[in-house]
Amino acid sequence: MNSTKADPASDPRAEHESRRDRHRAEATRLEGVGLRFSVVNLVLFGAAVIVGGAGAWNRDLVGVLAGVGIFVLFLVAYVVHGRMVRARDRETTRAQIHERHLARMRGELDGLDGGDGLAPPDHAYAGDLDLFGKGSVFARLSVAHTEAGRRALASWLLAPSDEVHVTARQAAVRELAGKLDLRADLEGAVLDTGQDLLDGARFLAFVRGPKPISSSGLLSAATIVLPLVTITLLVLSGNVLPSYSWLPLAVVQGVIAARAEGFVGEAISLVVSRARFVSAYGALFETIERERFEAPLLVEIQKRLGEGPSRATTEIKRLEGWAGLLELRHQGIVHLVVNPILLWDLNVLRFVEAWATRVGPRCGEWFEAAGELEALSSLATFAHQDPDAIAPSVTDKGTALIAEGLVHPLLASDHRIPNDVRIEGEKHALLITGSNMAGKSTLLRAVGVSAVLALAGGFVAARAFSLPRVRLRASMRVADSLQRGASYFQAELARLRTVVADADDHEAPPILFLLDELLRGTNAKARHKGARAVLLHLLQRGGMGLVATHDIALSELEDELAADASGMRVVNVHFTDVFEHGEMKFDYRLRPGVVRTSNALRLLKMAGIEVDEDTSL
Repeated sequence: MNSTKADPASDPRAEHESRRDRHRAEATRLEGVGLRFSVVNLVLFGAAVIVGGAGAWNRDLVGVLAGVGIFVLFLVAYVVHGRMVRARDRETTRAQIHERHLARMRGELDGLDGGDGLAPPDHAYAGDLDLFGKGSVFARLSVAHTEAGRRALASWLLAPSDEVHVTARQAAVRELAGKLDLRADLEGAVLDTGQDLLDGARFLAFVRGPKPISSSGLLSAATIVLPLVTITLLVLSGNVLPSYSWLPLAVVQGVIAARAEGFVGEAISLVVSRARFVSAYGALFETIERERFEAPLLVEIQKRLGEGPSRATTEIKRLEGWAGLLELRHQGIVHLVVNPILLWDLNVLRFVEAWATRVGPRCGEWFEAAGELEALSSLATFAHQDPDAIAPSVTDKGTALIAEGLVHPLLASDHRIPNDVRIEGEKHALLITGSNMAGKSTLLRAVGVSAVLALAGGFVAARAFSLPRVRLRASMRVADSLQRGASYFQAELARLRTVVADADDHEAPPILFLLDELLRGTNAKARHKGARAVLLHLLQRGGMGLVATHDIALSELEDELAADASGMRVVNVHFTDVFEHGEMKFDYRLRPGVVRTSNALRLLKMAGIEVDEDTSL
């Protein structure tokens, strides 16, 4: 069984702390140097004004030239100071990235992206396993800062992948786990621009949408020809031609610019407002393109950014240049003068449209490629940071699910109690009995989350983990609905109906079911008969899984099925508690057999309710 760690020699916490402290120290140093440069800039600017102004006042050419020279020094110092500020901000961002990772490792997930809205409300297991939402598995994993990356990671968690994709992703995750600086640079590419999330939907709608200038031959020709004629008339006016001979044509161009303002203003507003968006994607693509990869999937992603007549980085930088020219729109009086004479906005937008026509169809693929790498980086972050993370083995249909030293990845490392779980394949189940709060539900979720991660191509928190390709189904957390008029029992039935119906598809991989206290919304007799029927139904159809229950009578299935020729098997295991000196204690250890005590009456007695102290079952 594959039980290899991503990097057994590393200390991820120490690595993140070291990098965080180094970046903080560098940011502090740059802040100090930057303050000194601010003073130098102020002195140089003042000196340039005084010396140059004095020279001009006294008609002293040497003084004027000295002032110009000092002003040039000011410009150089200003540029250097700007670079220093950007470097300081970059160091600060990198320190924040590593501090965020340390928070993940401490289990402080509340302030992180939980992927809200990425899972359908009626998904087969996402809600039961806390895959999304505050403090969720997604929050623990995701380092994606593009919507494409978030959706890629979510899609992998919401549906199992085949063995080919799992194997390819595992190799990529293993390589990325060792590239801590690269993963920080992928996050920093977005965060350095002051943004936290890039959504390419509006940008793609723009580049794939109508091209009003390019699609109109007359407007396109007028945009090119009229400014040339106007400039020629302007140059010849007063000499060859009468003064102001250029003015009528400039007025015509002003009318054209005003009439086109509707679509031009909207398009330019989008491009200019997305300037930081474009810059962030440019930095993201550049980070990916300059890295050297070995894993085939990473090489393929990199290739997708470099295919075609030019690379993604080159094209995005070209668009950045056009977006910069459109910034003239915000220059007030300058734009009011230049735009009518040169049809500036229309001409620049014409080039943007040409870029969109040529490059637009590839943008979606670029965004998806970068998002896929972010999703892999998210899985790699967990593989690198979790002390128990190992590469699981996903095997063919019909084999056993075997977990050694399994723990839940959302539990802090010093609160984890490992357990071994073995389900011998199709038509086999573990029936888990035990005290309240002893660990039954946590074990179900640990198995479920580990299966999700394994089938997504990620690492799991265990000493060793192997499972066949399965379709995970769960009924653990069911809520009634006042809006729909559904009782708890009706809601649970609706959930179970989906689990049972899915088990009838014999062409698909087997069902791995996780059922916690079946049919708790009805009376004890009906609950027992119903739970027994559901479990047998799933086993008869090749399902495998775990059932947590307080119904001790269900444990009789172990002996009943042992003599059954159908191949169905149920194995009893349990958690228990110890009551010492008036205090209830749990060891969270999975044991063979059926639990013999219950803590429910003890809990009532501790709440001040007099009950019979007999806790045997």
